[in-house]
Amino acid sequence: ANQKIQDAQDKLYLSWVEWKRSIGYDDTDESHCAEHIESRTLEIARNLTQQLQTTCHNLLSNIQGVPQNIQDQAKHMGVMAGDIYSVFRSAASFKEVSDSLLTSSKGQLQKMKESLDDVMDYLVNNTPLNWLVGPFYPQLTESQNAQDQGAEMDKSSQ
Repeated sequence: ANQKIQDAQDKLYLSWVEWKRSIGYDDTDESHCAEHIESRTLEIARNLTQQLQTTCHNLLSNIQGVPQNIQDQAKHMGVMAGDIYSVFRSAASFKEVSDSLLTSSKGQLQKMKESLDDVMDYLVNNTPLNWLVGPFYPQLTESQNAQDQGAEMDKSSQ
C-alpha cells in the first residue's frame, strides 16, 4: 500500500513538473523573486533608517531651549539612528547582516521609541502654548480706538 502511495505521489510530481514546463514556468523565477524581495526589503530598511536619522537630527535642532536632559535624549536618539542606518547602508543582502546586529538594532529602536515618548511627553506637558495661538492680550478694534481717542479729546478740552 505504501508503494502504491509513493508511486502515485511520484506520478503526480512528474505531472506537475511537466505542467510547469508547458506553461513556461521556470524554477529560477522563485529564487529570483526571493532575491528581489530581499533586495527591496533592504532598500526599504535603508531608506527608513536614513529618514529616522534625519528626523532625529531635525528634532534636536528644533528643541533648543528645553532642559539639557531632554536635548541629550534627542542627541542619543540621533546617534542610535545613525548606528542602525550604518548596519543597513552597506549591506547587499541579509546574509551580510548578522543576527546579533539585527537583534541589537531592534533593541536600539525600542530604546529610541521610549526616548521619543519621553521627549514628546515633556514637549506636550511643558511647552507654552503662546507659540501655537499667538499672544494672549486683547487687541483693540477700530471702534474701541475711536472711542478712546474721543474720550481723550473730551478730557483735554475741559
